Order: sequence, then C-alpha cells, then structure tokens
Amino acid sequence: MAIDRNKTKTLVEEINNLFNEVAGSLPGEVREKLKNVILGPAVKEIEKFVSESRPPVMFLVGRSGHGKSSLINALTNKKVAEVGDVKPTTEGSILHSITFEETYSSWDIIDSRGLFETTKPEKASIENTKEQLKENAKEQLKQDLRKYKPDIILHVIAAPETRNLEQDFVVYKKIQRQLKEELGAIPPTIIVLNKIDTIGNPRDWPPEKNARKAGLIKELLNYMSEEVLKLKYEKIDLNYPIKGYKFLKDSDYLAIIPVSSYWDDERDDRWNIETLSMFIGEHLPKFALLDFYQAQRRKKLLKNLSTSLIKRFSTIAAGIGAIPIPIADIAVLIPLQILMITLIGGLSCREFSKETALEFISAAAINVGTAFGLRGLARQLVKLIPVGGSVISAGIAYTGTYAIGKSAEAYFFEGEVKKPEEFINEKNN
Repeated sequence: MAIDRNKTKTLVEEINNLFNEVAGSLPGEVREKLKNVILGPAVKEIEKFVSESRPPVMFLVGRSGHGKSSLINALTNKKVAEVGDVKPTTEGSILHSITFEETYSSWDIIDSRGLFETTKPEKASIENTKEQLKENAKEQLKQDLRKYKPDIILHVIAAPETRNLEQDFVVYKKIQRQLKEELGAIPPTIIVLNKIDTIGNPRDWPPEKNARKAGLIKELLNYMSEEVLKLKYEKIDLNYPIKGYKFLKDSDYLAIIPVSSYWDDERDDRWNIETLSMFIGEHLPKFALLDFYQAQRRKKLLKNLSTSLIKRFSTIAAGIGAIPIPIADIAVLIPLQILMITLIGGLSCREFSKETALEFISAAAINVGTAFGLRGLARQLVKLIPVGGSVISAGIAYTGTYAIGKSAEAYFFEGEVKKPEEFINEKNN
C-alpha cells in the first residue's frame, strides 16, 4: 500500500470532525484561533503534499548509446525504455508516462534524441547530414524544454567517453544561456556519468571491493570537475567520495554523479542509483516529491521524507504557544498528530487511513478497546505525550509532536516499538 489521493478527502473530514469534538469545551474565539494556527496549516500541508501533488518531470539529454534508456529503467526499476546497443534508437524525443499502480504514483520522463549524432536513428525515415543532425538536435532540445517544462535535467554521459566530449559541454552551456534569456529560468541540471563500471576492467566490480576501480572513478570525477567544467565542488558523501560531487552555487550544473545502470534477468550491475535518486529528490519541487519517492519504494529516501514531515508538523504544533491553553486541553494537538502518523505510515507503504494510526497506538501497548473511533484514539494518544507544567508552550507542543512522530517512524520503517520519551531524551542530549 501507499498514500492514496482518493482517501485524502475522507481523512481530512474525519480529522476536522475530531478537532471540533476535542476542542468543543474551549471558548469559540480560542477554538477558531487554534483551528487557524494548527489544523489549518496541517491540512494545507496534506493538500500540498498529497492532494495537489503531481508526477515529477525529468528530462534526459545526451548522445544516443550513452545509456539514457538504461538509466530510465534503473531509476524506475522497470523495463520501460527501449535500449539500443550503439546506434540512436530515438528520432525526436519520447515521453515515457510511467505508472506505478501499486504505489498510486506516476512519473513523466522525456528521453531526448541524442546530441551530435553521426548516424540516423534506426527508426528514422529521413537521411540527415552530420551538421543537420547537430543543429536539429539542439533546436529539438530547446523546443522540448519549452514544451515539457521539466523539473530537472539529467545530462547523461557514458563514462569511457568523457575525455572526448568537451565540446558537448560548450554547446550545452550555450543552449542553457539562450533558454535562460528567453524563459527567464531553466531547470537545474545533473551530470550523470553512466556506465561507470566499464572504465578500466569491467570485471573489477563493484568499486567497494576493487580499489583500482574506485581510484579510476575518483580520477574521472576530479578530471571532469576541475579540468573540463572548472567548477568548485564538495563531496556528496564525505565518507565515500566516489559517490559524486555537488557543485557550489551559481554554476551551470548541480552535481556530477557516477552510476552503473545496466541490469537484466541474468545480471544486475546497478550502482549508486540511490545517491542519484536522493539528489534528484532534493531538487524537485515539493509538489513532485510524493510520486517520486513512493514509486521507488526506497526505504532510506522515504524515511528521509518522513523525517522532514515530522519536523514540519512539529513546527506547526509549536504555533499553539501563541494561544496559551491549559495542559488539560492538550488533546487539541491530536488531530494534527494523527494526520502526521497517517502520513508516516503511508510513506512506509501502509494504508493511508486512520486505521494506520490505530496500528501504531496498538503496537505501543495502548489498549483502545473495541469501540474504536478517532475520539477514542485521541484519548489514548494523549497518554503518549510527555508534558510538564500547567500551560501548553510552543516547546512542549513541538517536542511532544516530534517525539510521537519519531516513535511512529521507528515503528513503521524499522518495525521497532519505541516510546516517545526515548526520542525526547535523544533530542535533549
């Protein structure tokens, strides 16, 4: 399972009804302020993240034969793109609208025709000269970027060919500048060094077990960054420099990331795809994150997204500090926290419903009885909130919500039952 948009409206209605119940004893003016400060932003967060979400749009540029189709297959974990050995397999750009039914997600990936081809695509019907192919490819790229409005561009280059392709970067920079002048802004671009397993001896794989291969990857990253692109950079992963470099601001590229994307029924040489996925996700607009992360079912990426949502909901909860109310009325935070728990469960591929919140509460050894309802869940969830003092402060609201979120995250992602108090101690330490 995963987060199903069709269930969002029902869940929000139930949460609104719950808020009206738990806040019913408060004065009308206070109740309305709380609704605007806490529930309103929480519901908007759901709407932005779920109801208004859309497929990510990724655009791949690069020469044919450099592995764009293989990269699409590796990222999606599906055989959705035709793979050609040497000759171009696309004439013009191809839109892959990919559906992931099991996770209620979809992606749009545009596979452009190769830049600077010296031969026609296998399916092409018109003979073109080398210069015509170059010019047509550049013009097609401009048209495609205007047409598809991608969120991010992946410039795919076969690692063994990098030392022969400096001119490609010169031309691509010219196209970037032209589009920036015409459109005012252009999507961020990541260089993907594909087929990294084929530099040196292909049998020396993976690099974690072959120091010479790791050395070749590092040398290539340094060469591309320092001599070809001439950009200042930082390591994406300080512990593993060969995972890629991210460039400092105001450069034409975001990062350079080496990957191996080939896989079939007999062999799986994919490597560093998760690093690429993580970096893409960090630079996608918020509306495109849900589909991007859910489709891949990559636990680490989904958990990172869960943690960011926990912090966001905790910050919203802290808004209660502006409207001091007695500790006895702390249940007004519960609707927000139930939304948060349900989102965390949905990201872990559980059902996107109030039953997911019940599963967490039950696992935490809280007996909710047989007559379960959201109000009953609220009464039980209050018992999990560690508080002190007589008035709900912003700190109490933030810390309690954060602790509950991390407790739910540990349960759904790691299968561990940890009390919220454990996370409060960690936070304080």
